[in-house]
Amino acid sequence: MDLLIIKDRRIDYDGSAIRSHWAYRNFGILGDSLVVFRGRCDVKVEEMVDIEDLRLKKEIKGDDMIHYIAEIFWHPDVLLASSLQKLFIARLVEILRDLGVDAEREGDDIYVEGRKLSISIATVSPVSLKIHIGINVSTSGVPREVNAIGLDELGVDALEFMERSGRELVEEYEKVRKDSMKVRWVT
Repeated sequence: MDLLIIKDRRIDYDGSAIRSHWAYRNFGILGDSLVVFRGRCDVKVEEMVDIEDLRLKKEIKGDDMIHYIAEIFWHPDVLLASSLQKLFIARLVEILRDLGVDAEREGDDIYVEGRKLSISIATVSPVSLKIHIGINVSTSGVPREVNAIGLDELGVDALEFMERSGRELVEEYEKVRKDSMKVRWVT
């Protein structure tokens, strides 16, 4: 899996990066990829993937977030996409705990002291699995009904977190991929 961490500029997330081949179209990365960047979040209704959020008319917004866009060209299976999403969230929780943050995973979200630190979604395209994870750097712009927390408040340096978490998510994926190839099937 190729890793691209964009630190020299901000990129806003509007939901369109969840489409297939986003990393290839925008950065020339062909194949499995994880692109990590920082920017605003304002998911447009037409880009919402989570039907429950659509039905509840939820706003998905924040002024400053770290975004992870993963694309994996395995069998486009939504169960596998959701499983990898939760594995990535669990790995992010481990990294936060290693940094002294008492983080917890609840489903596909990260909470600290009962406050929401993340958003995420997993889906499929006809050719790939797609995962978006967003981590609040600050709570500015997050809808009022969300009891949110950000990395700034937790004393976690966002740029260092981007670099470390990006590397470790790719390592985790590569372990899964390697382990899946070293076993024989049974009859």
